[in-house]
Amino acid sequence: MTNPAQCALQRQRLRNVLIRSSRHSPLATIVTDARAENVIIAVNDAFERLSGYAESDMIGQNCRLLSGAATCPTSQAMMRQAIEAGRPAFVTLVNYRKDGQAFHNAVMIAPVYDEVGVLAFFIGTQLRVDGEVQDAGTAKAKLAVLTPQQLKVLEQMARGMRHAEIAKNLGLSIKTIKMHRGALVHRLGVQTSTEAIRIAIEAGL
Repeated sequence: MTNPAQCALQRQRLRNVLIRSSRHSPLATIVTDARAENVIIAVNDAFERLSGYAESDMIGQNCRLLSGAATCPTSQAMMRQAIEAGRPAFVTLVNYRKDGQAFHNAVMIAPVYDEVGVLAFFIGTQLRVDGEVQDAGTAKAKLAVLTPQQLKVLEQMARGMRHAEIAKNLGLSIKTIKMHRGALVHRLGVQTSTEAIRIAIEAGL
């Protein structure tokens, strides 16, 4: 049986890995502590650019800080229920930058469990979307043109993974991952990886 000291060490290592990975993600990413009222323990540069808040503003806070008058209570409730149940979720809602500017935000959260299966952290990725967000059914229909392998690569991309991490997770070379990325962007009829990620997030991939 793992002793408390070992559990604490493993948890700290997991925390460090998640934070380090978030720093390199091209998506706005936060890491929260599921055992401490889900407060934010790290945000990356992309999040700072998206929200206008510095990491020092967000540490110890909750993402409700981004909410305002036009934020949908139903979407907030969906996120809260997912967090309480320790499951992933995707919502789109109106958030507010530090300067008060409103924007449509596609938010996906994913639970992270420790080595003994206890919920430890949440990873949250956010993507600013312009105008109306398409429904999940429409987005899923678009993904039907992708091969199973391309879907796996896109799913990892939507979680903020880098090429090296995706390659390791899928047992492929970095060159192959880049090839799949280029192919899926072409098949989806978009111009950039960010647009492809937007479709994936909207589909709840």
